[in-house]
Amino acid sequence: MAEDTELLGGIPLFSGVSKRDLVHLAKAAHHMTFQPGSQLTTEDELGVTFFVVLKGEAEVSVSGQARRSLGPGDYFGEMSIIDRSPRSAKVVAVNDLECLVFTQWEFRPWLKQHPDVAWALLESLVRRLREVERASLAHGAAPAS
Repeated sequence: MAEDTELLGGIPLFSGVSKRDLVHLAKAAHHMTFQPGSQLTTEDELGVTFFVVLKGEAEVSVSGQARRSLGPGDYFGEMSIIDRSPRSAKVVAVNDLECLVFTQWEFRPWLKQHPDVAWALLESLVRRLREVERASLAHGAAPAS
């Protein structure tokens, strides 16, 4: 547990969170490992989990096209936790993957008590949206304004 608290504290998303609050968050986490090829999320299916990568690598794909790789300190699954909509991407373990996994009913209430983390998630989502928008514009699509 102390190790998970330290790992969470080292992730930029949680950098402003007090040690006491990180201990509480770590207690809610489920430490899980996944074999290479394991599918952690499925595009267009409802999801109720949020993942923080501790070790290993995962690949994110949308409509069958690789979009990015995830490694230690990266996280995914936050969109479905925020808006309760189907997943926007498929995530597959590239090699042995170790994650802290949080369920919606554990993470959402904690997130509401930590607006700095909620703001950091919003910034991350906006960054991703802008990346997608830039890629679309490069392929001739109209901007989303």
